[in-house]
Amino acid sequence: MKKLLFAGLFISNVLFVFAQNKAVMEVNYETKMISDSQNRDKVNIYASTLLCNNVESVYFSREAKAYYKGFSTATISTSAGAIPKYPKSVGSVYKAKEKLWVSLPVGKYIFTYEEPPLKWEILNETKDLKGFKTRLAKTTTDTGDTYFAWFTNDITIPDGPFRFKGLSGLILEVYNKNKTIEIYATDIKKSDELIEPFNYGNDVKTKSKQQFLEARKNYIENPSMYNGNLKVVDSNGNDRTKMMAERLKKMNTFLD
Repeated sequence: MKKLLFAGLFISNVLFVFAQNKAVMEVNYETKMISDSQNRDKVNIYASTLLCNNVESVYFSREAKAYYKGFSTATISTSAGAIPKYPKSVGSVYKAKEKLWVSLPVGKYIFTYEEPPLKWEILNETKDLKGFKTRLAKTTTDTGDTYFAWFTNDITIPDGPFRFKGLSGLILEVYNKNKTIEIYATDIKKSDELIEPFNYGNDVKTKSKQQFLEARKNYIENPSMYNGNLKVVDSNGNDRTKMMAERLKKMNTFLD
């Protein structure tokens, strides 16, 4: 079954010239993130989808897509009635050939910036993962974080979750040096779904990644800055903006 599945995928890859905006594969990933490295019991888990062919891909949350397209069925109750539930994860990544655009939230805003490509070092370790032969690779990001990725040349699509792309095959698992971030494939199947940039409606297009990093730094120092200058208060009306700033400073495991 696996040979038949990927024979079909590779035949579809030959046709990408005629339909470059159609996926040949859908890969679903799960992300486990420990936001506070001093408290490893608090784990956030997110589900994301990668639609890809040989030259184009989009990585996003199905929950976020439903929310921004206005057909989310998940709601929360408020004094004003039921409103759509905000997604657990709203970030996305769109790749076209060698260009990579990342969209991430800063407060209530979404910032979109061009991400620099990663430089990989292939290591000697190998293992079987989800029925595929994989090799281990290592990279250090432009912000100085070290990541490891298990990739397979059984699927010769140079893609993977989030910004982790550019190896000779599909990345099935990636994690940072401290194991506070782990991303792993849970499901791989054929797809002809449309590949297109995630549409937030009014995201902030930056001239460089540095602008995003500066905005995030300012937000950590003053959370009200990118929340319409609103203060963070608890149910009793007490100002908790400073408390939120202290919590954000501990979140040192961003996917940069």
